[in-house]
Amino acid sequence: MNRWMVGALLMLLMGCGGEPKGGEPKGSISGTLVYPGAQPSPRSSAQQPGSVEEVVAGEIIVQPREVSLQSLQQLRVDGVSFQRVRTVGDRFLLYRASGLSPAETLRLAARLEQQGLVAGAFPNRILRSFRTPNDPFYGAQWHYPLMNLPNAWAITIGSPSVTVAVVDSGITNHPDLQGKLLPGYDFVSDPASAADGDGPDSDPFVEGIDPGYHGTHVAGTVGAVTNNSLGVAGVAWAARILPVRVLGSSGNGSLSDIIDGIYWAVGGQDPNFPPNPNPARIVNLSLGGGGGCPAQLSNFFRDLARAGIVIIAAAGNENQNVSNVFPASCEGVIAVGAVGPQGSRAPYSNYGTRIDVMAPGGDLTQRITFQGRSFPAGVLSTSYDDDRPGYSYVFEQGTSMAAPHVAGLAALMLSQNPGLTPAQIRDRLRSASRPLTPGECDRPSGAECGAGLVDAARALGGAGSPPPPPPPPASPITTYVVAFYCTNTSDCFPADLNRSRVQVISAQADRVPFSLDGLESGPYLVVGWQDLNDNREVDPGEPIGFYEDARGNPRIIQLRAGQALAGVVIRLQPAQLGASGAGATSELRAGLAALLSGRR
Repeated sequence: MNRWMVGALLMLLMGCGGEPKGGEPKGSISGTLVYPGAQPSPRSSAQQPGSVEEVVAGEIIVQPREVSLQSLQQLRVDGVSFQRVRTVGDRFLLYRASGLSPAETLRLAARLEQQGLVAGAFPNRILRSFRTPNDPFYGAQWHYPLMNLPNAWAITIGSPSVTVAVVDSGITNHPDLQGKLLPGYDFVSDPASAADGDGPDSDPFVEGIDPGYHGTHVAGTVGAVTNNSLGVAGVAWAARILPVRVLGSSGNGSLSDIIDGIYWAVGGQDPNFPPNPNPARIVNLSLGGGGGCPAQLSNFFRDLARAGIVIIAAAGNENQNVSNVFPASCEGVIAVGAVGPQGSRAPYSNYGTRIDVMAPGGDLTQRITFQGRSFPAGVLSTSYDDDRPGYSYVFEQGTSMAAPHVAGLAALMLSQNPGLTPAQIRDRLRSASRPLTPGECDRPSGAECGAGLVDAARALGGAGSPPPPPPPPASPITTYVVAFYCTNTSDCFPADLNRSRVQVISAQADRVPFSLDGLESGPYLVVGWQDLNDNREVDPGEPIGFYEDARGNPRIIQLRAGQALAGVVIRLQPAQLGASGAGATSELRAGLAALLSGRR
């Protein structure tokens, strides 16, 4: 965001826009804000795993220079008073000050040592078990501690002898999946939907032809390469992944292709396809459709379960009873609903007593904080960015994201005990779950969320393990869409703020609709912005974007009198603010406060 944009946005949000003038018919501009997922920045080469200090905020450990200092009850550094807490071992003292951030604690510990009053001073660091992954974005995967996975990993990280089939939209050669992927297959029979020029073939890779990279995201949750100092962690560190493409470029797939894909994935012999040399014990189905489960298909899934195949299916995202959704409602299938970051049923998740367990699926109407930045509280996993292009990591939500958590957990269970039957796995998952209350389930009975939120450690027999940490704080995200009325068509500004319009959207998803109404005819520049930390400041890294031309430059719209222009797409990307933009944020906060004072 450059200087003129910050200033103009500030003026508009301070309430300078008035009612449109003139008697001509008013027009509108509507469209979609596209936020392809918050993408954390990869580590720089200079920042190696373990180089980031985690500290207890406000606590400093001191080695006295003299014995007399042992009696010193208070230390003062840069105006901050640290009170003595206790001795540590045979030579150290622990001091504490309230109200300090970890960064301030680090700075003050260094200052104390520089003063020479003590022989040594350092923050009270946090050390972790080596079972905690060193993947740099693991700290943003709030969904793993929520289901007690860190304690489960102390029991097992899985085995390469267990294969999980991801029957989905295909896969990418993501670096965080290298070495985990077995040779898969593409079962999409309609060449137009396949978008790869043919029908079924042995190539399930979809770079450039999968608009959402759904299968790649699901596969990363099941078993991204973990503890490799790259990207994210997966649930089953050592499990193998079998990519089976059954959904085409539209995100849809035919039932016949899906049945073919499932049957092939588990080692079924079909003369129409080559044999699968790596049959899967677990099949993840993050897909579904309306309608109950026909008896014949229930028999198909039940026979697979009797043959030892664990079928995991997403419950669906329509906020309705799962009995109306296929295949989650079928017998022989473990149906998984979704919870958000607080452990309550996500607002989109289907419900009903047919659900077996709930697992983290994310809630993009909420946000979490990671490395000092705010992100949507979705499930973070592997993806691909067609715009750059390149491999990426994005936050997504849905029961599609919840199911692979359970598929990965089933892989951990089978690595621990290969003799478990699908029924035993289902029963252990259910008995290891924490029931949701009616309020948490947002239904008359908590039983409509099945057995509740699954506990991975308990499912592996670790009933005595420490409880999972509390869920992260989360709160709504506010999105702004502004139509600036341009006074010139070269750079738009200074804009006529009396004719400009702003819409406030208290919602967050990967695609957010907007509509700016009551517009006079004339030139407009349309801007979208998300205030991730809700501080009414356009901060570096917050998603912002324009309606752009083919070259990626801001495009001015010429709106005719009474015209209803639809289909405007704004792609939001993290803001890069210079000194001028950063300096305007305090004024912008005041302007936003004035604009929103009547809305909250």
